[in-house]
Amino acid sequence: MSIDSLYCDNWAFDYWGKGTALTVTSATPTKPTLFPLVPCGSGTGDMVTLGCLATDFTPSSLTFSWNKKGAALTDFIQYPPAQKDNLFTGVSQVRVKRQDWEAKETFQCAVTHVAGNVAVDMKDPEISKLPTLKVLTSSDEGTETSFSCFAKDFSPNAYEIKWLKDEEEIFNKLYEIITPSYERKTDNGTILYSAASFLTVQSSELSDGVTKFTFTGCPEADVDIKIIGPTMEDLFLKKKGAVKCQVKVNNPSVERVMWEDEAGNNMLEVQNPTKGSKETIDLSLDITYDEWSKGLTRFCIVEHSELVNPLKKAYERKIGTFNRDERPNCFLMLAEGPTQRPSVFMLPPVEQTKTDMVILTCYVKDFFPKDVLVSWLVDDEPADLHYDFNTTNPIENNGLYSVYAQLSLSLDQWKSNDVVYNCVVHHESVVNTTKAIVRSIGYRTFEKTNLVNLNMNIPETCKIH
Repeated sequence: MSIDSLYCDNWAFDYWGKGTALTVTSATPTKPTLFPLVPCGSGTGDMVTLGCLATDFTPSSLTFSWNKKGAALTDFIQYPPAQKDNLFTGVSQVRVKRQDWEAKETFQCAVTHVAGNVAVDMKDPEISKLPTLKVLTSSDEGTETSFSCFAKDFSPNAYEIKWLKDEEEIFNKLYEIITPSYERKTDNGTILYSAASFLTVQSSELSDGVTKFTFTGCPEADVDIKIIGPTMEDLFLKKKGAVKCQVKVNNPSVERVMWEDEAGNNMLEVQNPTKGSKETIDLSLDITYDEWSKGLTRFCIVEHSELVNPLKKAYERKIGTFNRDERPNCFLMLAEGPTQRPSVFMLPPVEQTKTDMVILTCYVKDFFPKDVLVSWLVDDEPADLHYDFNTTNPIENNGLYSVYAQLSLSLDQWKSNDVVYNCVVHHESVVNTTKAIVRSIGYRTFEKTNLVNLNMNIPETCKIH
């Protein structure tokens, strides 16, 4: 991830000293809502950082605890709560062994609060992967016809196999065999499954109509289409991006791949892309930030010589319907409503660091829509390979979204007095007036403060160098 240096002034700085906090309130105690925060990718290293987010509670006093299968974990951090609109938000994080996380061990975050105790479990989620499908057919002297279908390398291990004729399930079967799934582990540790179905019917049953194999949730043809949307880095920093139609060809009979707009106009195409071989075709369509922010629909069309109708899959960025479907290749739908500017908090590390690593946390709260870019600067330069940084997936709560981002660094790096660490947040609610929201912290300031709130408002007239 790269971020160009920004040159401007127009700064606002708010400072809270490390004095005694006194809160007087007559509000009814409210129990926190708890969200698990897990890594987005596989990452590297022997340890994995898990987070726990407690939101919308009052009063501010609460205690986090962590356990694995009932055994207490003590090497965790609890940050001071942040307040907004008389309600509080708290964050805790713990580092666990990667081998335990990837072995699907269950970890629990628990919160003790005067209004009620809550807990949430978390474990490494299943990887969702569509299978590669292959169908074979044979006949026995014209009286019987057999079909074999192989579904290879899918995950998770939950599936249903059906044979259809003219879109209706076939019940007139001489026999059908569905094998148990076979499990294998890839080089990166991902577990994938394969299964097969064998069907025999009277040939007279197939005198007319079309027989089709379906694997629930997966493509029905020898072509797998995946839509990959633009990256937030490209959209927010370069003001343009690309939507990619990725076509995995298992049967080399693809004649044309193209992009169409809502009116059916051909925007981009490639003809005879496979040239008789099995391969993956990538067709990227450029879009601008303005097109993306206002909403657009684009269709990837795949014409196959063995299909009567072409395959069609949409990329859609649309305001109006709440997004409850996070499956790959589905529409990207956003909830209806105006944009909401995020609140951004930099959470400094606790003073008693138990390891030689320090983790800085940037909490981005209550924004809409869900698309956001969070990055890190070290002395105004993008964080490089000497630092480990990641951002959680957006968490929805009452129609608004929150994420938290982490920057991991060594204790020696943290104790360098002259280094300042910046969390940079890009969101469409601020892009028209201020290029980003920035929160900063350094070792020399964190000893004296519980919270540093640094706003850098960058006018539109400023240039990126």
